Amino acid sequence: MQNLSVIKEQVLLKHLRPTSEEVERADQCFTRIREAIQHCVNGNQLKISFIRLEGSAGLKQTQLRNSRELDIFIGLPQQLLIDEFDSPHPTKNAIREFLHNLVRNVAFKAAELAGCQNISITHAEHPYVRAVLDNHQVDLVFCFNLSLEYISKHGPITAVDRTVHHSRFVSEHLSSSQRDDIRLLKAFFQSGFVYGDTSPVGRSGFTGFSAEILMYHVQNLVNALEKLNKLPLETLDYFGRSASELRTKFHGDYLIIIDPTDPNRNLAASISKRAHNYARHLANQLLSNPTPQYFIPRNIPVLSLKEEKTLADNYLIITYEDNTGWHYTKTRDKLYKYFNNLCSFLSHETTGEKRFGLCLFEEVFFDNSFAIALHIERPLLEPTFLRVGPPSELNEAVRQFRIKHPNAIIEDGRYFVDIQRAFTKAEEAVKHYLDEHTISHKLHLTSFSQTGTQKIGKQALWILKNAVLPFLD
Repeated sequence: MQNLSVIKEQVLLKHLRPTSEEVERADQCFTRIREAIQHCVNGNQLKISFIRLEGSAGLKQTQLRNSRELDIFIGLPQQLLIDEFDSPHPTKNAIREFLHNLVRNVAFKAAELAGCQNISITHAEHPYVRAVLDNHQVDLVFCFNLSLEYISKHGPITAVDRTVHHSRFVSEHLSSSQRDDIRLLKAFFQSGFVYGDTSPVGRSGFTGFSAEILMYHVQNLVNALEKLNKLPLETLDYFGRSASELRTKFHGDYLIIIDPTDPNRNLAASISKRAHNYARHLANQLLSNPTPQYFIPRNIPVLSLKEEKTLADNYLIITYEDNTGWHYTKTRDKLYKYFNNLCSFLSHETTGEKRFGLCLFEEVFFDNSFAIALHIERPLLEPTFLRVGPPSELNEAVRQFRIKHPNAIIEDGRYFVDIQRAFTKAEEAVKHYLDEHTISHKLHLTSFSQTGTQKIGKQALWILKNAVLPFLD
């Protein structure tokens, strides 16, 4: 068995620490865009507080090798709220429209001036510019320069207003060795398919910031991996509140890790239970038998032909091509809601009796391709089901039941009737639902099969079968 300390240093040196050339090229890209932003800011007579490189490649310095993602933030002074809106708390619509104008007139033009390619205005909660410069994906984002006191009292104005405080916290509280451990932890999450809002396991996985704050609390990689076993029961709070208080405040959240810059935010709220369950399994494997493979990026596997041939007929794979123009998280969320409703439709008859039983799904997506893998407990049913009616002493209920079901029988003081099923095959029921319920005419269904006709569908099948179903409570 290899020593974990030796593995860590080998992996960091060969795979994870960015090279000096990478850091220099990133700095050059940032400088070029910063100068272009400043030129456009001056041309529009816009008052700003700062232009900063944020994210892991900025002040934090927790980036992985070859990440090539630059988040450039343009800070707007808090006074601008009064100057532009005559209110310290403008409406979301007003903020969105104001930022859209700035993105179009400042950020977009700055990207052009800097010589970026593939420039587009993208929408998450608020609009921002996404572009490519020297093989770096660059996001130009406006935020408000709010104090921690303001955020604690009123909350942020945009979702990214906390980001500069996050960077400062990581920079001030974590050592260089801990930043290397963060790199290892992020690589572990990525290799295990449980990282970020594109996580194939669960709706969303562990974020970079959650890894950084977990490291702040537990100090090193081994402690972080061990803590994954305890997180559902324990809470991590910079402000020292009890677990019971936090469970009451953040009722319904599976994991609780409090944002040290905002006591009213659980930064782990979006982390899926499925992602945590699989991460915990992988962490236990790593700790018992350390190997470098747990930190090396990999593609999602697919089942072997032998595994496919022996696969039970409980699975269905559906793939889509996304031409909606939506942000990928919007398509993801739409599909999650849609397939949750489909699973409810499959699970029970309209009268409440069990139909195809427990139905589970997982979603995998890359670029504009989305794949859904379904697992259905009972894919084939008998042609009728027994509907339970009222007890014989409820005269009016019995009368109504027998009007609807004149062939009902009574047994042991209760009425029953055999009902013809609308569907006996799960596959037919799924196809019917897909035909009857359209998400978007620009979200095109491209395949429907039991094991996947495209690689992404086969990968979704692997995730559901190997990373989700074995670890359900």
